[in-house]
Amino acid sequence: MRVRLALLAGLAACCVAEAAPPQFGELIEVNVVNVDVLVTDRDGRPVNDLRREDFEVLEDGKRVEVTNFQALTAGAVASAPLPSLPAPSSRPADPAPQLPAEERLHLIVYVDNFNLEPAHRSRVLEQLRGFLKDLSPEDRVMMVTNDLGLTVRLPFSGDRAAMEKVLTEIATLPAQGQESANERRQVLTRVLAIREAVRRIEGPCSRTIVAPIESYAESTRQEVLRSINAMTVLVNSLSGVPGRKAVLHVSDGLPVTPGEEAYQLMAEICGGGTTSGVADVADPDLIGPDQYSGREAMLDAQRYSTVDEFNKLAAHANANRVTLYTLQASGLAAPAGASAVWDQNEVMLAQLPNIHSVAATNLQNSLTLLASETGGRAILNANDVTADLHRMQKDLESYYSIGYTPLHSGDGREHRIEVRVKRPGLKVRHRKSYRDKPAIERAVDKTLSAVYHGIEENPLDVTLEMGAQRLTEGSLVSVPIKLRIPLFKLGIFPQPDQTFRGRLRLLVSTRDGKGGVSPIRQVQVPLQIPPEEVLYAMGKFYEYELTLNLAPGEQHVAIAVWDEGTATTSVLSRTLTVSAPLRTR
Repeated sequence: MRVRLALLAGLAACCVAEAAPPQFGELIEVNVVNVDVLVTDRDGRPVNDLRREDFEVLEDGKRVEVTNFQALTAGAVASAPLPSLPAPSSRPADPAPQLPAEERLHLIVYVDNFNLEPAHRSRVLEQLRGFLKDLSPEDRVMMVTNDLGLTVRLPFSGDRAAMEKVLTEIATLPAQGQESANERRQVLTRVLAIREAVRRIEGPCSRTIVAPIESYAESTRQEVLRSINAMTVLVNSLSGVPGRKAVLHVSDGLPVTPGEEAYQLMAEICGGGTTSGVADVADPDLIGPDQYSGREAMLDAQRYSTVDEFNKLAAHANANRVTLYTLQASGLAAPAGASAVWDQNEVMLAQLPNIHSVAATNLQNSLTLLASETGGRAILNANDVTADLHRMQKDLESYYSIGYTPLHSGDGREHRIEVRVKRPGLKVRHRKSYRDKPAIERAVDKTLSAVYHGIEENPLDVTLEMGAQRLTEGSLVSVPIKLRIPLFKLGIFPQPDQTFRGRLRLLVSTRDGKGGVSPIRQVQVPLQIPPEEVLYAMGKFYEYELTLNLAPGEQHVAIAVWDEGTATTSVLSRTLTVSAPLRTR
């Protein structure tokens, strides 16, 4: 999607309220870290009778004071459990307290079509239908797909019929998982074919053999990074969504170390010390300097590791109170038997169990990492996931919400969290870290929340006015938007040259009617007021006009205004119908 910004700025000389005295942007921000904690006994049953004093929270190994505490169980909430009292016989017992809006579940079903085979997807989606029907009427479900980019298929909704319809639509979309599996098999067989072709001239472990592995590992790594980026955008967009958020990530798995199975093959055929099914294995002690030693293989594989990027994704999810439940749709597959059409190299691969074990573990490690770090569950090796989905539902219905105020705010660092329960014999599950995002990153997240979910907040009292649409060159339509901001709300500070200065940053994103979202565009806007005009200006508005060039159809526009002086962000969201007016001569 193309979005071009045409910028016109100026100080309004009219239209204002009474003059207000200058304010120089004192900022007091209270940052509360919320941790959702699941506690079970030795048999895995939820424990719901704990109090605030039963918990101890540590950040980076140091104890912090618990400032917020709620015990939530199956739609009810209590700030502190009270002793049970018999109900008077003259009246019925009071109903259980209802779950507050800020604690209601928002579930995102994320179908990763880029890392998913169609047959696996169909089986899981069919089982999801029954699970979604059993959710509480208060729960809200969003459906998103990764098709080389995020596409919103269903915004947050409680409409069960709409969910059914979207699941049916998703089942018909293209999926790339089979292509990835074919590419993996092709590079492995190619390695064996090259080895056979060059062994008599260059030796059994010529470095020529490694070239296709390096190319495959690097290209696969870039694909994994794109998938991680898509997930990061999603979890960051949830920062403004209230309450608890859970993402059910459906895929066949993403390799945490791309190309690792291919390097495992090199370890086996070039004397890396593993047990191999290949008859002619090179002796590592006889390999010369121009030959590849299998002992190098697994070290070389680590050059392509994405574990740091997966950890960063988990930290982003934790910062936004998002729990990741990962579901490996491929389930428990039986080893493939040899086919009559396989060539000699494919038959040889089928006889190497270590290769297939490494490939399977590689795909699962990323799913286990994301679930473990965010306090969720990884659903692996299951062809029928119904029971696992209902265990996930129990997690989401019964937990403790614990909050504390850290001593830092926006330092950009990752901080480790540990929650301990003083009662012995209990198991605790919770997110293990979070990233304390700087103010500009929080502004970006709020923009994503607005464009994906329509969530607004407006502490700067920004007003937004849409202008008349005009047809531009090509098929796009020009939509002017005027912003008006009270100057006294902004952080405008005196400078050594006696002027008063501040700076705004505008962030803009759009989502079309098909769910496609544009990248966020940023524009910096400097403010400067002469000293003799500052008192007058503080009673006025700052006006700023931008123009979006949009395709005809329904468009959702999100605009954030971040005031750098006070680190305050206003974000507005509007839905409009873009029409193509007739050209005028």
